[in-house]
Amino acid sequence: MARNWDVAEWLDERSERFTAMSDDIWAHPQVALAETYACALQAEALEADGFRVTRNVGDLPTAFMAEWGSGGPVIGFLGEYDALPDLSQKAQPTHDPVVAGGPGHGCGHNLLGTAALAAATALKSWLESTGRSGTVRYYGCPAEETGAGKVFMARAGVFDDLDAAFTWHPWQNNTIWVSSSLAIDHITFRFHGETAHAAGSPETGRSALDAVELMNIGVNFLREHIIEKARIHYVITNGGGQPNVVPAEAEVWYYVRAPERDQVDALTARVRKCAEGAAHMTETRLEVLDAYGVHNYLPSYVLSDLAFDVLSELGPIDFTDEEVAFARTISNAFPETNRRASLRSHDIPLDALNAGLFGGITPMGERGKVLSGSTDVSEVSWITPTVQVL
Repeated sequence: MARNWDVAEWLDERSERFTAMSDDIWAHPQVALAETYACALQAEALEADGFRVTRNVGDLPTAFMAEWGSGGPVIGFLGEYDALPDLSQKAQPTHDPVVAGGPGHGCGHNLLGTAALAAATALKSWLESTGRSGTVRYYGCPAEETGAGKVFMARAGVFDDLDAAFTWHPWQNNTIWVSSSLAIDHITFRFHGETAHAAGSPETGRSALDAVELMNIGVNFLREHIIEKARIHYVITNGGGQPNVVPAEAEVWYYVRAPERDQVDALTARVRKCAEGAAHMTETRLEVLDAYGVHNYLPSYVLSDLAFDVLSELGPIDFTDEEVAFARTISNAFPETNRRASLRSHDIPLDALNAGLFGGITPMGERGKVLSGSTDVSEVSWITPTVQVL
């Protein structure tokens, strides 16, 4: 299909622009809901390119929507740009943080958002050159790493009139994601007690930390009685100040996951009962905060097949010797057993073990298979046909 090669040529001619944007976002990493730099950078670039920009989508300061054209079809591209805590890193293959303990891009969202933006601008250019009707949208989506951004954007209705949504995520192979993901609930449980001197008058205290620990014990016993594919993780985000003071405040943050949304709902209800029981046992007050959920991913097989055909026609990526050497240094920092397991799990030939980079096109995975992660792209997939390139 000649038009695909025209698009590839268009992108090649502008690759320096998009590479510079990606590098700029890499150099200014910001965590979920604080991505002010990347949000402004992308919104202003699209505005200068003729897109109509709507900011603060879903009441999120770092979410925006850029739109060009009119009429149907309405095609959306989902971009992300949030970084992760404690992953600050110089642009080199060996570990060396720019700022110790600072944020950094561990999932390549500097690439993801920029590539989705590039796709939106390429489609806009194609519509202009052909005179065809249609509406192109780019969605600047914050906070994917915490699974939040698209939940609130979806609630605001900004995906409701889409005919299709496209996204991409950096991965170790080139294919289309046709598997599902785990639905998830994010919940923070905060307990309020009474402080006291832990040695002088412990009987007057009501320990919020005791409540957190008793809740966690209850949930850990609950694990025996949940479905095999469910997952529960937690981290204590506030455990008190010092040992000789009974903590009046303590907090624990939970992820509850399962293959289907209704399974998560049922499991979360039981986790909540563990929290309520812990509050009763310790005579503390329970407060539930930041409770929101994400569905399991519903891939569009029709769009996935079309995307895979185009991916196959474009063919493998040819990496330079310098790029391969850079990647091999990163890869070799991990144990060989880990690398072998990763290749097997993604159906990549084992002869790629020491290749550094694998540019080939691999077959799409098993349809209906449930992977172990969660993503807020799922929220869009329940609204409009969605395809995700890897």
